[in-house]
Amino acid sequence: MRKTWRDAVWEAVQRQSRKNAAFTRQQLIDRELDTITKEVGSEGATPAQTLSRILQELRDDSVLIFDGGGRYRVSAGLAGVDVETAVATEVQRLQNCRVGQSSFRRRLEARWNAACPMTGIGDRALLRASHVVPWNRCESAEERGSVDNGLLLSALWDAAFDRGLVAFDDDGTAMFAARIEPRSEHALRQAERLALPLLTAPLRERLGRHRMLHATMGLRRAL
Repeated sequence: MRKTWRDAVWEAVQRQSRKNAAFTRQQLIDRELDTITKEVGSEGATPAQTLSRILQELRDDSVLIFDGGGRYRVSAGLAGVDVETAVATEVQRLQNCRVGQSSFRRRLEARWNAACPMTGIGDRALLRASHVVPWNRCESAEERGSVDNGLLLSALWDAAFDRGLVAFDDDGTAMFAARIEPRSEHALRQAERLALPLLTAPLRERLGRHRMLHATMGLRRAL
């Protein structure tokens, strides 16, 4: 029985993930495209474009993560499962995340005294409960809900942190990505402080993982 493109690409992704953990689109084409076309029984007019389309679909389904350095990796906990099981798992994770978000936020508010530690903003409508390690990269449900995997940030700082334009060093000092626009950096620098207080060892470790995710951004210390 011939495989669908979706199944064949996902299995190729799994093979590359076992070998290298992370890989680029071109590496997948070079190493796996011939195998994929044989498994589906047809190259089609533009097989490389078809592979790219399936990669985008898998990203949209959150079972495949695209790193800033142009590399892909399988979402945590999905190694060795078929694509439909992987998608169903991610859907359930997202539902659980939404259910637990209110509790996660309340605990972050208690931890950070209901205010952004950078700006001092305490208006709840302008605060975001930010995961340090994204939920689809967390190694367990416990880590996803841990107060040591969260920051309570104002909307601007949250958006910058989520996209890797801002990170934090081991001592809590803010770091700015090389590609951040000068006006955006200037706005962020108007904060009351440019360093996080009250770092625990688990939070410091996760901030380090966040930096690694965005290492290609060329981070530099604010102070």
